[in-house]
Amino acid sequence: MQIDTKSRKAIEDVINRRAAVASMQEQLKEDVKAIAEYLDIKPAKLNKIISLVEKERETGDVVEEERDTLDTVADIAGSKSTEEEAA
Repeated sequence: MQIDTKSRKAIEDVINRRAAVASMQEQLKEDVKAIAEYLDIKPAKLNKIISLVEKERETGDVVEEERDTLDTVADIAGSKSTEEEAA
């Protein structure tokens, strides 16, 4: 396969942009780690918080849905504790 100059430049541009994206992703990972350390939480928890904020900004109602889910979990967990106490 022969590649002309225009195609070679386009391929090089894609390679360079991919390298830049990888560098930015690594920097974001380090930033999250530093912020999480400052907040004294795990990076995974901060990533979840960030993800929820992004979803809330994009579509809305995400926080309310998560709150409903957590309320349901609390109800079930509370019911289980109550059942164990009754037994």
